[in-house]
Amino acid sequence: MNYIDLFAGAGGLSEGFIRQGFVPIAHVEMNKQACETLRTRAAYHYLIETNQKQLYHSYLKGEITRAQFLKEIPKCLLESVINKEISDKTIDELFEQIDSLTKNKTIDLIIGGPPCQAYSVAGRARDPKGMKD
Repeated sequence: MNYIDLFAGAGGLSEGFIRQGFVPIAHVEMNKQACETLRTRAAYHYLIETNQKQLYHSYLKGEITRAQFLKEIPKCLLESVINKEISDKTIDELFEQIDSLTKNKTIDLIIGGPPCQAYSVAGRARDPKGMKD
């Protein structure tokens, strides 16, 4: 089954879905560093599937640069990580990007990470009592 991960963060929720055999079509996340982690994980899963795990190890050991590492990953896979905030201003562009990634695939599921408490409107950063009581 194919899915889209919204508010993907660094991909913890997605990781569980991938391990259960689901196929990510797109990850949407506004944090640039989290997107870099998502791209690294997408590359890792691709390399495992294609019996090229040594390339990942070479990257981790510093034997090759990140640019050299990512050069070996299909561009469409790296582009499946969309670094944008979901808002009224970006929604049309997001739909276009996701549609271009979908091609003839069906989206079976949409998942979304819960907001981090520190940044959530309902989180402890906004509560004068720090979520006590």
